[in-house]
Amino acid sequence: MTEREGVTVASEFRGIEVFGRVPRARSPRKSAAGPRKPTNRPRQRRRARLGIAALLAALVTLAGTVIGILSAMAGRYESGTLLAYLSTGTSVVAVLCGLAAVVTGRGRIPGFLGLVIGIAASPPVLTRLLAWASGLG
Repeated sequence: MTEREGVTVASEFRGIEVFGRVPRARSPRKSAAGPRKPTNRPRQRRRARLGIAALLAALVTLAGTVIGILSAMAGRYESGTLLAYLSTGTSVVAVLCGLAAVVTGRGRIPGFLGLVIGIAASPPVLTRLLAWASGLG
């Protein structure tokens, strides 16, 4: 215990007090003053580049799949097969980017659209879907 100006005060410090007691800053969560006051700083907006990239990759997947199907129907099987492989790769990119955009919040709406279009336009998914649908009739 230390004695200052005739008052006995219990010290919070261990060891030697060189500069005396320094008041600690209180965190805003512990204050009983009520809610925090709004600041004049503009809120930083998250960038939606990841979601837009997912949507663009999904649209490329959709275009490649449609062009591949049309070229295969016209008898150009090599180009149709190549476009199916390329569309499968871009659909994987669209799904992964869309999933990352939805989880991180960087363009959730375009990321979700890219995720759905990337899955629906994927050639392996379309092949299995059409095989299932052909067995219904």
